[in-house]
Amino acid sequence: MKIPKAIILLLIICGFMNKLTAQNKESFDDRLFSKYLIEATGEKISGNLYLADSLYKKCLKINPNSGVVNYELSGIYKNLEQPTVAVEYAIKAVEISNENEWYLVHLALLYKDLENHKKSSETFLKLTEKSPEKVSYFFSLAEELIENNKYKKAINILNIIEGKIGLNEDLSLEKHKIYIYLKKYKNAIKELEKIIENEPDNLRTIGLLAEFYENINKPEKAKNLLDHMMEIDSSNGLVRLSLFQHYFKEKNILKSYQELQFVMKSKEVNENLKEQIILQISYDKYSPFNSLQITKLAESFLLSHKNNSPVLLLMGNLKMMTNEIDTACHYLRKSLEINSSSIEAWIQLISASLSRSKFKETIKDANNAIESHPNQPFPYLALGIAFYNNNQAEKGIKVLKQGKDLVIEDEILESDFLYELGNIHYNQNDIDESFNYFEKAIGLNPNNYILLNNYSYYLSLTKTKLNRAEELILKVLSKFPNIATYNDTYGWVLFQQKKYALAERAIFKAVMYSNEESGEILEHYGDVLYHLDNKDGALLFWNKSKKTGDYSMKLIQKISENKFIE
Repeated sequence: MKIPKAIILLLIICGFMNKLTAQNKESFDDRLFSKYLIEATGEKISGNLYLADSLYKKCLKINPNSGVVNYELSGIYKNLEQPTVAVEYAIKAVEISNENEWYLVHLALLYKDLENHKKSSETFLKLTEKSPEKVSYFFSLAEELIENNKYKKAINILNIIEGKIGLNEDLSLEKHKIYIYLKKYKNAIKELEKIIENEPDNLRTIGLLAEFYENINKPEKAKNLLDHMMEIDSSNGLVRLSLFQHYFKEKNILKSYQELQFVMKSKEVNENLKEQIILQISYDKYSPFNSLQITKLAESFLLSHKNNSPVLLLMGNLKMMTNEIDTACHYLRKSLEINSSSIEAWIQLISASLSRSKFKETIKDANNAIESHPNQPFPYLALGIAFYNNNQAEKGIKVLKQGKDLVIEDEILESDFLYELGNIHYNQNDIDESFNYFEKAIGLNPNNYILLNNYSYYLSLTKTKLNRAEELILKVLSKFPNIATYNDTYGWVLFQQKKYALAERAIFKAVMYSNEESGEILEHYGDVLYHLDNKDGALLFWNKSKKTGDYSMKLIQKISENKFIE
């Protein structure tokens, strides 16, 4: 049954009035004070803190020595997130009613919230003196002493608590940590030994003691304890984790790896800790474990934790390293389905699909990436390229323009967008618009040699601005003189300029550098030989081009008619 609000209010006020009588013998208007107090408390219960504050302050004007009013005002200002004012009223309440234990608790907690651990510990000390039977005050005092770096005093209080409640594992562990900080290692060991003596099969504490011996460079004692843990429960993952740490520190990599295999399959070691270990040994450049070992550990981990995004992402990276691209993409997608926040993972996935001409996959992945990262330009770039290659040129142009507008202070990336727009427009036979985009792209990134080569080649094919085409390809060749494609482009520019002898030299280099494997280059060489009146040579290279399967639509006509076809 719900107690009516009015009854609750009446009971509260009755309690207040009893306190008022005891704390203030001076005469004041009881009736008016009570009226404001009842109204203020009612407004506070209703959540009208500002009105309650105003009414309580009217109470103080009538009786400034009211402990309960100062206490209530302190509570209001705490709720209003004005802790300094709250402390001022709490101090007044304690000064007026120094026997009121609850006021003192309230003040101690306010100091704690303000991280004034000195004042908080002083106040909790008063509470332990006032009510020594309440162990909770001693716990709070110890906590605040630790926060205030008063470790020796904290140890004394923890010993008092132990005397009151008996041997306690958490208490001993806390003292163990403090003794380590104070470099009192013998005392630190004794605290753990007390627990083990009381609970001989306590694996957690035995493990902590073994770890401590490792840390103070006493590996033999650590190993003895670890062997004892194995006798108690060799199937326990936490035991095997301790062995892994021991062997790893001893640089016994084989045994540490064997223990880690067990750890990854165990149920006792929680997922977060296993994840932390496997990521650390994977991304640490000094890790003694190779990629195959890490892959096996990750696979074992994922058998129990199939939806762990960071380890799925790790598996994707590992499979990329071994060129298992399809498998890598599978892991990357699964990781991103769980946690889509990594734009680097999206870029890796999208790039892998795009580089293998899997345009439908690229479209799907890029759209998902844009949904998660709508302001990141790269997915738009990939999506635009994929749309065009999937016979959706208009969509490609639209997306590339959207993405370009997202680029901020990155001339290289903006140039890439312009280059791809130029490519699409060129293949749609919108030559002027295409060349306009290429020029803008070069203006932003004049050292994109693929762009320079392709634009030069397109100029040669359209017999447009051949001097500009020659200028561009010569810049490329000054950097990469032995690339077949670039020599072929230069030769074709010279061919269009009717400089056939020079063209023959350039394209011959291309033939040599390509090991006669490029049908396009072989066909070009046949074309230039024809113009040098070497028709037999032309026919020979046209037939070589035909055998590669990579040739122009006019090649068969050239061969059948034994002449160059424009």
